[in-house]
Amino acid sequence: MNLSKRDLTIKYTLYCVILAAAALLQNVHGLWFQIGGARCFFVVPAVVLLSLGEDERVAAFMGLFAGFLWDCVSSAHMGFNGILLMLLCYIAATIVNFLLRNTFWVAVVSAIICTFIYCIFYWLFIVLPHGGDGAVLSLFYFYLPSFFYTAAVGFVLGVAFSPLKKKLNKGIIE
Repeated sequence: MNLSKRDLTIKYTLYCVILAAAALLQNVHGLWFQIGGARCFFVVPAVVLLSLGEDERVAAFMGLFAGFLWDCVSSAHMGFNGILLMLLCYIAATIVNFLLRNTFWVAVVSAIICTFIYCIFYWLFIVLPHGGDGAVLSLFYFYLPSFFYTAAVGFVLGVAFSPLKKKLNKGIIE
């Protein structure tokens, strides 16, 4: 049984509002706290958790939208977040749709893995080539602590999004 057009509109509008709120929490200084210099990248686990269980194309567009929101406030690497989040969401949704079941733990582990991939790829393709004295150390002092912080928040987001997704997908039999 498919969702009606009205239900789909409500669902994807709510997803876009959630992603916009995650982007605001992440990118506006002072809205969310830092722990020892580590920042929480809310957008990565939020978009991965919301895109799982969706069609691959929808997941890719959700990743592109979330990355676009992040790239809007970025000054150095326009398009990187959009492309990477689009690919991560597409691959995660494909794996969940064809290989794994969309369970709570699969979603949380997928969000954590995608967060790790994002942190490593950002450091590898953006930070490291520009060099500098602290480029290598930034992996250990900023990106890995930010990964652990975001992974913990990703678990909390998984707990929060699970009942919301069940309510919004009320007519779908899996």
